[in-house]
Amino acid sequence: MTTIAQSTIEDRQTLVPIDSYRNVLAFTGDIAAFMVGTYFIPATTVLVGLASQLTNDKTLIGVVGMTWSVTWFLPQLVAAHIVRGKRWQKPYLIIPSLIGRNALLLIALWLLITQAQAPILTVWVLVGCLTLFNVCDALAGVAWFDMMSRALSPRMRARSVSVGQFIGGLFGIGAGLIVERVLQPDGLPFPQNYAFIFGCTWLCMAISLAIISLLRENPMAETEHAHTQNSNFIASLKEATRTDPVFRRIMIVRLLTGIELMAASFYLVFAKDQLGLDDSATGIFNIALIIGGIGGIALFGWLADRFTALSVVRAASLMQLAAPLLALIYALATLPRGAPARDLAIAGFIAIFALRGAIEHSLVLGALGYLLDSAPERHRAMYVGAINTLGGVVALSPVVGGMWIDALAARGQALVGYAVMFGFVSLLAACGAWLSFRLPPLKKG
Repeated sequence: MTTIAQSTIEDRQTLVPIDSYRNVLAFTGDIAAFMVGTYFIPATTVLVGLASQLTNDKTLIGVVGMTWSVTWFLPQLVAAHIVRGKRWQKPYLIIPSLIGRNALLLIALWLLITQAQAPILTVWVLVGCLTLFNVCDALAGVAWFDMMSRALSPRMRARSVSVGQFIGGLFGIGAGLIVERVLQPDGLPFPQNYAFIFGCTWLCMAISLAIISLLRENPMAETEHAHTQNSNFIASLKEATRTDPVFRRIMIVRLLTGIELMAASFYLVFAKDQLGLDDSATGIFNIALIIGGIGGIALFGWLADRFTALSVVRAASLMQLAAPLLALIYALATLPRGAPARDLAIAGFIAIFALRGAIEHSLVLGALGYLLDSAPERHRAMYVGAINTLGGVVALSPVVGGMWIDALAARGQALVGYAVMFGFVSLLAACGAWLSFRLPPLKKG
């Protein structure tokens, strides 16, 4: 049932295998179920919210905020080295997923059994479980992207990702409503509420794994397999960085715009500490995150299908500028006059979290899609691992942000610390957005 379609990328002809219906359904269903699971535990709302219930240490809260991204992104280069050149990659998808996803069940059981009586230890158990989940998913993720690129044409890949994310987003609204309800003062008591949330996440991830196990893999071509077996990984990466301007430029854009995560890890903390919003706002912002994500999926999917992945890169970079810039406006407005009215504060941060929700769905259709469309098959896993590892370096930034805010808070100038951080992030994101419009376009396949 697999056919071959011809797709022109840059000035060369590339044969792209177009999927069987089974593979389309497997990828789409996997994306949808996985997304619903992540909607139960967004890093910038639920994970940070749990950490802030356990400690007032902003640096430690920053550690939790960064863990979700850093521990998935940083191991990617190692994962790419392991996966690169393997003709059959499904074992590298299934086995790590079986190990890592059960870590989510472990943190749920920990919260239920211990009742978070040792709060600092619970924070580190949370960090450990998230790390195990994401390190395993990093290895699985590199294999997943390579398998998808061989199984689907660029257009079908964009459609499968868009449909899967859209379905996941619709069900994610239900996940957000559940989270909002159990976190209400009259909802489940702490920490049973968070244990329930992690239990729901684990169930969705188990469904995702069951679906993706149905995938029928297309193996790497013999010629490409032979080429990768005879080349050194590090030497190939250095050569690609030196000779491939598309790869080099998208890495710079990813670095500058990805720094928005530093600000994102503290949007909720800023709203609670400086604007006086209570814990019930976490559920509201979580719903805004989900609805924004659905809007982003629809927009990015349309852009990728109608135009190219580069249009997604550019749209996302503008959003990564807008979110910290809006937070900066609130911080500057609060400095002379004090916190704004509650309704005004909530409205502004609903917009910020809606932007953040859209941003979180831009990577696959944007920067990764741009690379996958341009990379030679033998370099595909290496390129994915490299750009994701760079994202991991950027994802370390929340710890720096937390240390900065703690240092100024000790001097009674926490609000100034937030304003400077939001301003710094906005400046770098503006540079990244400008550079994104200077990336070379690829011919649509």
